[in-house]
Amino acid sequence: MNVPVFIITLGLASARRTFQEAQAISQGFVPRWQPALGIDDFSNEVFLQHAFSWQRPLKKTEVGCFLSHLQLWQQIAASNGPAVVLEDDALLSEYWYSEIVALAEVQNADYICLETWNKKVMGKRQNIGGLQLRRLYLNSAGAAGYMLWPSGAKILVDRYKEKGVGLADAFINEVYHWRAWQLVPANVVQMMVAPEFGLAPPMQTESFIAREKTASPMVPNIWVAVKTRFRRAQCELTKGAIRIICAAFAVRTRVAFKASPLQVLLPGAPE
Repeated sequence: MNVPVFIITLGLASARRTFQEAQAISQGFVPRWQPALGIDDFSNEVFLQHAFSWQRPLKKTEVGCFLSHLQLWQQIAASNGPAVVLEDDALLSEYWYSEIVALAEVQNADYICLETWNKKVMGKRQNIGGLQLRRLYLNSAGAAGYMLWPSGAKILVDRYKEKGVGLADAFINEVYHWRAWQLVPANVVQMMVAPEFGLAPPMQTESFIAREKTASPMVPNIWVAVKTRFRRAQCELTKGAIRIICAAFAVRTRVAFKASPLQVLLPGAPE
């Protein structure tokens, strides 16, 4: 089965794209490049339409990151099968694509998290197709590597229509009414997280979002401030309730990364 692999890449990050091309050749798949939306790719008017729909004011880079993922969710929602979304700072483990092909046969999934941030997740373990998956009830991973079915993509698009823009990773992690899974151990890790697993990142790992020097916009009025704080409080209360409800049947545990140095230091990859 041929599973589409979309890689979101910013035009300025040419070294990262070169690295991802090398990983794709090593894994035996042809990536589908998705240009990331930079801060010059949409107007301030569009930015301010979205900047206050989250639990705090968003930076322009954060809005651009979300919209880049949203474009892929819309494509996948209109497709006939699962696809993978990667960001261009993702490191892939050995035999990554063969595992993706196996995961594509999973029937009861909307979303599978492929990456780990070395943080605890809450879920119930199952073995499917020789791979271990943990049913996700709470997750703290990023958005650098995940597998999405059309059903899951539609859920994300509908949530965007209802709630607006947010931080891409938290927006995904705060969907609780879908069939979400975590691959254990994970086969994706972001370059900035690699040192936590004893791996040297192959290049500069600073986030383009973290580099943005412009502060988040000022909240225009007290009503907007109240709404953002209410969203934050609601989110924390929901997470607390899930921890309590699921404690009887779900386990909180850290997710390892199945690392292979050959996959991290690929021949021909930039140093």
